[in-house]
Amino acid sequence: ADRRAAASRAPGALLGRAIAPTFLFYWLFSLIPGVGTLAYALVLLPLAAWRHIEVKAVRDRLEQRRILLLYLVVIVIGFGGLWNFIGHTVMAEQVATLIGWETSPFQTELAFYTLGTAIVALMAVWLRGHLITAVVISKSVFWLGAAYVHIVDAVVHHNFAPYNVGAVLIGDLVFPVLFLSILYPLLKQELRGQKRL
Repeated sequence: ADRRAAASRAPGALLGRAIAPTFLFYWLFSLIPGVGTLAYALVLLPLAAWRHIEVKAVRDRLEQRRILLLYLVVIVIGFGGLWNFIGHTVMAEQVATLIGWETSPFQTELAFYTLGTAIVALMAVWLRGHLITAVVISKSVFWLGAAYVHIVDAVVHHNFAPYNVGAVLIGDLVFPVLFLSILYPLLKQELRGQKRL
């Protein structure tokens, strides 16, 4: 009984128990055309994080932000990256068609980039701190760069395919703003606590 109680208090234990069903719901919602992933990530995922905060009775605002950011990183970047990897490898032709592009070896390179960031994001369950900062900044730069490419393609080549504009483009713009706005106060507090050299 003592061992079980200690395990439930271990870092990541609550999140660990929630991962499998959370990913199942993420995967099911991603199959809803257009808005499924956004609806899950922007509505249901914060509710799951809030439940975690309530169960752990976390009152500190910055700690609440850390928990929300952890959930977003693990699910959106971690599991979302695994799903993206599958899309750009197993379903490469279908995904390319939905973007309005031809298949290319670059698609496989993109798949492995997302697999790498997904693995690092999933490691955030155990290793947090600066690992989360690094993955959020890296992924945010990618999202904003992808948004730029999609917008240019829509304006210059009139590519209005569903994965070039629409929910995918909205996600590429909304997610970096959301992630960085949660991360910024955490970094600000940490920098304030460090001594200047």
